[in-house]
Amino acid sequence: MDNSFDNSITNALLENTSISSGNFILSIIISYLLGYLLSLVYLRQARSLSNHESLARVFPILCVTTTIVIAVVKSSLALSLGLVGALSIVRFRTPIKEPEELTYLFLCIAIGLSTGADQYFASIIGFLLITVGIYLNNLFRKKSRNQNALRVSLKGFQIKDISKLVSIASENCLRIDFNNLIISERGLTQDNSITLAILLYSFKDGNILIEKLNEAFPDSSITIVDLKNF
Repeated sequence: MDNSFDNSITNALLENTSISSGNFILSIIISYLLGYLLSLVYLRQARSLSNHESLARVFPILCVTTTIVIAVVKSSLALSLGLVGALSIVRFRTPIKEPEELTYLFLCIAIGLSTGADQYFASIIGFLLITVGIYLNNLFRKKSRNQNALRVSLKGFQIKDISKLVSIASENCLRIDFNNLIISERGLTQDNSITLAILLYSFKDGNILIEKLNEAFPDSSITIVDLKNF
Protein backbone atom coordinates (compact mmCIF):
# COMPACT_ATOMS: atom_id res chain seq x y z
CA MET A 1 0.00 0.00 0.00
CA ASP A 2 2.79 2.37 0.96
CA ASN A 3 4.80 1.45 -2.12
CA SER A 4 1.90 2.14 -4.45
CA PHE A 5 1.28 5.49 -2.74
CA ASP A 6 4.95 6.45 -3.09
CA ASN A 7 4.94 5.40 -6.73
CA SER A 8 1.89 7.52 -7.46
CA ILE A 9 3.59 10.56 -5.91
CA THR A 10 6.75 9.91 -7.91
CA ASN A 11 4.80 9.54 -11.13
CA ALA A 12 2.94 12.78 -10.43
CA LEU A 13 6.22 14.61 -9.90
CA LEU A 14 7.80 13.22 -13.06
CA GLU A 15 4.73 13.49 -15.25
CA ASN A 16 5.03 16.06 -18.02
CA THR A 17 2.06 17.36 -19.90
CA SER A 18 2.99 18.40 -23.41
CA ILE A 19 2.66 22.07 -24.21
CA SER A 20 0.53 22.95 -27.19
CA SER A 21 2.70 24.90 -29.61
CA GLY A 22 -0.30 26.85 -30.89
CA ASN A 23 -1.41 27.97 -27.42
CA PHE A 24 2.17 28.73 -26.42
CA ILE A 25 2.79 31.01 -29.42
CA LEU A 26 -0.58 32.70 -28.92
CA SER A 27 0.25 33.30 -25.24
CA ILE A 28 3.58 34.89 -26.17
CA ILE A 29 1.98 37.18 -28.76
CA ILE A 30 -0.85 38.33 -26.49
CA SER A 31 1.54 38.82 -23.57
CA TYR A 32 3.92 40.94 -25.65
CA LEU A 33 1.13 43.08 -27.11
CA LEU A 34 -0.41 43.74 -23.70
CA GLY A 35 3.02 44.52 -22.23
CA TYR A 36 3.70 46.95 -25.07
CA LEU A 37 0.33 48.65 -24.64
CA LEU A 38 0.96 48.90 -20.90
CA SER A 39 4.28 50.61 -21.59
CA LEU A 40 2.45 53.22 -23.69
CA VAL A 41 -0.04 53.79 -20.89
CA TYR A 42 2.82 54.16 -18.42
CA LEU A 43 4.64 56.70 -20.61
CA ARG A 44 1.51 58.83 -20.92
CA GLN A 45 0.01 58.50 -17.46
CA ALA A 46 2.84 57.84 -14.98
CA ARG A 47 3.62 60.66 -12.56
CA SER A 48 6.77 59.25 -10.96
CA LEU A 49 10.02 61.21 -11.27
CA SER A 50 12.08 58.30 -12.59
CA ASN A 51 13.18 57.68 -16.16
CA HIS A 52 9.93 56.47 -17.71
CA GLU A 53 11.39 55.26 -21.00
CA SER A 54 14.00 52.97 -19.45
CA LEU A 55 11.40 51.26 -17.26
CA ALA A 56 8.72 51.08 -19.97
CA ARG A 57 11.07 49.11 -22.24
CA VAL A 58 11.11 46.33 -19.64
CA PHE A 59 7.34 45.78 -19.57
CA PRO A 60 6.94 43.61 -22.73
CA ILE A 61 10.00 41.54 -21.79
CA LEU A 62 8.77 41.00 -18.24
CA CYS A 63 5.31 39.98 -19.47
CA VAL A 64 6.73 37.47 -21.97
CA THR A 65 9.24 36.08 -19.45
CA THR A 66 6.50 35.46 -16.90
CA THR A 67 4.35 33.85 -19.57
CA ILE A 68 7.11 31.44 -20.57
CA VAL A 69 7.81 30.48 -16.94
CA ILE A 70 4.14 29.80 -16.18
CA ALA A 71 3.59 27.92 -19.46
CA VAL A 72 6.50 25.60 -18.67
CA VAL A 73 5.95 24.96 -14.97
CA LYS A 74 2.21 24.36 -15.29
CA SER A 75 2.99 21.21 -17.30
CA SER A 76 4.97 19.61 -14.49
CA LEU A 77 4.67 19.58 -10.72
CA ALA A 78 8.40 18.85 -10.45
CA LEU A 79 9.26 21.95 -12.47
CA SER A 80 6.95 24.11 -10.38
CA LEU A 81 8.67 22.92 -7.19
CA GLY A 82 12.07 23.55 -8.73
CA LEU A 83 11.00 27.04 -9.68
CA VAL A 84 10.66 27.96 -6.00
CA GLY A 85 14.30 27.10 -5.38
CA ALA A 86 15.47 28.81 -8.55
CA LEU A 87 13.72 32.08 -7.78
CA SER A 88 15.09 32.11 -4.22
CA ILE A 89 18.55 32.96 -5.56
CA VAL A 90 17.38 35.86 -7.73
CA ARG A 91 18.38 39.28 -6.46
CA PHE A 92 17.55 42.69 -7.97
CA ARG A 93 20.31 45.26 -7.52
CA THR A 94 18.20 48.25 -8.59
CA PRO A 95 15.66 49.17 -5.89
CA ILE A 96 12.16 50.29 -6.83
CA LYS A 97 11.84 53.78 -5.34
CA GLU A 98 8.37 54.76 -6.53
CA PRO A 99 5.20 52.85 -5.51
CA GLU A 100 3.77 53.59 -8.94
CA GLU A 101 6.66 51.73 -10.60
CA LEU A 102 6.04 48.69 -8.40
CA THR A 103 2.35 48.74 -9.31
CA TYR A 104 3.08 48.65 -13.04
CA LEU A 105 5.59 45.82 -12.56
CA PHE A 106 2.92 43.83 -10.72
CA LEU A 107 0.58 44.46 -13.64
CA CYS A 108 3.19 43.02 -16.00
CA ILE A 109 3.50 39.92 -13.83
CA ALA A 110 -0.29 39.56 -13.66
CA ILE A 111 -0.50 39.73 -17.45
CA GLY A 112 2.21 37.12 -17.78
CA LEU A 113 0.54 34.83 -15.25
CA SER A 114 -2.86 34.96 -16.93
CA THR A 115 -1.57 34.53 -20.49
CA GLY A 116 0.81 31.76 -19.42
CA ALA A 117 -2.16 29.93 -17.89
CA ASP A 118 -4.11 30.39 -21.18
CA GLN A 119 -6.57 32.77 -19.49
CA TYR A 120 -6.63 35.18 -22.43
CA PHE A 121 -10.05 36.63 -21.68
CA ALA A 122 -9.05 37.48 -18.11
CA SER A 123 -5.79 39.09 -19.20
CA ILE A 124 -7.36 41.26 -21.92
CA ILE A 125 -10.44 42.34 -19.94
CA GLY A 126 -8.34 42.94 -16.84
CA PHE A 127 -5.88 45.06 -18.81
CA LEU A 128 -8.69 47.14 -20.35
CA LEU A 129 -10.40 47.75 -17.01
CA ILE A 130 -7.15 48.70 -15.29
CA THR A 131 -6.24 51.07 -18.14
CA VAL A 132 -9.61 52.80 -17.87
CA GLY A 133 -9.10 53.06 -14.11
CA ILE A 134 -5.66 54.65 -14.57
CA TYR A 135 -7.02 57.29 -16.96
CA LEU A 136 -9.99 58.07 -14.70
CA ASN A 137 -7.77 58.29 -11.63
CA ASN A 138 -5.43 60.79 -13.30
CA LEU A 139 -8.41 62.74 -14.67
CA PHE A 140 -9.99 63.15 -11.23
CA ARG A 141 -6.62 63.96 -9.69
CA LYS A 142 -6.06 66.77 -12.20
CA LYS A 143 -9.44 68.30 -11.36
CA SER A 144 -8.79 68.23 -7.63
CA ARG A 145 -5.13 69.26 -7.77
CA ASN A 146 -4.29 72.59 -6.16
CA GLN A 147 -2.65 75.10 -8.50
CA ASN A 148 -0.36 76.52 -5.80
CA ALA A 149 1.43 73.30 -4.86
CA LEU A 150 5.23 73.24 -5.25
CA ARG A 151 8.04 70.82 -4.47
CA VAL A 152 11.10 72.59 -3.06
CA SER A 153 14.48 70.83 -2.99
CA LEU A 154 17.49 72.34 -1.24
CA LYS A 155 20.95 70.84 -1.74
CA GLY A 156 24.16 71.92 -0.01
CA PHE A 157 23.32 73.07 3.51
CA GLN A 158 24.30 72.39 7.09
CA ILE A 159 22.12 70.21 9.28
CA LYS A 160 21.48 73.07 11.68
CA ASP A 161 19.90 75.06 8.80
CA ILE A 162 16.94 72.67 8.48
CA SER A 163 14.97 74.56 11.12
CA LYS A 164 15.69 77.80 9.29
CA LEU A 165 14.34 76.32 6.05
CA VAL A 166 11.15 75.12 7.72
CA SER A 167 10.68 78.49 9.42
CA ILE A 168 11.01 80.41 6.13
CA ALA A 169 8.62 78.05 4.34
CA SER A 170 6.07 78.25 7.17
CA GLU A 171 5.83 82.03 6.86
CA ASN A 172 4.66 81.83 3.25
CA CYS A 173 2.89 78.48 3.04
CA LEU A 174 -0.45 77.11 4.07
CA ARG A 175 0.88 73.56 4.40
CA ILE A 176 4.27 71.81 4.41
CA ASP A 177 4.79 68.08 3.82
CA PHE A 178 8.14 66.36 4.28
CA ASN A 179 9.29 64.24 1.29
CA ASN A 180 12.86 63.12 1.95
CA LEU A 181 16.14 64.05 3.63
CA ILE A 182 19.64 62.94 2.65
CA ILE A 183 22.56 63.55 5.01
CA SER A 184 26.08 62.85 3.77
CA GLU A 185 27.83 60.09 5.71
CA ARG A 186 31.17 61.75 4.96
CA GLY A 187 30.05 65.01 6.49
CA LEU A 188 30.12 66.89 3.19
CA THR A 189 27.73 69.84 3.23
CA GLN A 190 27.29 69.84 -0.56
CA ASP A 191 25.84 66.31 -0.45
CA ASN A 192 23.09 67.17 2.04
CA SER A 193 19.65 67.54 0.47
CA ILE A 194 16.06 67.94 1.63
CA THR A 195 12.78 67.99 -0.30
CA LEU A 196 9.51 69.53 0.90
CA ALA A 197 6.07 69.65 -0.72
CA ILE A 198 4.47 73.00 0.05
CA LEU A 199 1.08 74.61 -0.51
CA LEU A 200 1.25 78.36 -1.04
CA TYR A 201 -1.40 80.82 0.08
CA SER A 202 -1.27 82.36 -3.39
CA PHE A 203 0.94 82.22 -6.46
CA LYS A 204 2.69 85.51 -5.65
CA ASP A 205 3.97 84.02 -2.41
CA GLY A 206 6.17 81.79 -4.52
CA ASN A 207 8.38 84.71 -5.60
CA ILE A 208 8.68 85.87 -2.00
CA LEU A 209 9.65 82.36 -0.91
CA ILE A 210 12.33 82.07 -3.59
CA GLU A 211 13.85 85.43 -2.64
CA LYS A 212 14.00 84.49 1.04
CA LEU A 213 15.56 81.10 0.29
CA ASN A 214 18.21 82.64 -1.97
CA GLU A 215 19.02 85.16 0.72
CA ALA A 216 19.19 82.61 3.53
CA PHE A 217 21.08 79.93 1.54
CA PRO A 218 23.31 81.75 -0.98
CA ASP A 219 25.66 78.76 -1.37
CA SER A 220 22.95 76.14 -1.77
CA SER A 221 21.28 74.74 -4.88
CA ILE A 222 17.51 75.30 -4.91
CA THR A 223 15.12 73.40 -7.18
CA ILE A 224 11.40 74.18 -7.37
CA VAL A 225 8.96 71.96 -9.25
CA ASP A 226 5.32 72.80 -10.00
CA LEU A 227 3.38 69.80 -8.72
CA LYS A 228 0.38 70.39 -10.94
CA ASN A 229 2.44 69.04 -13.84
CA PHE A 230 2.90 65.68 -12.11
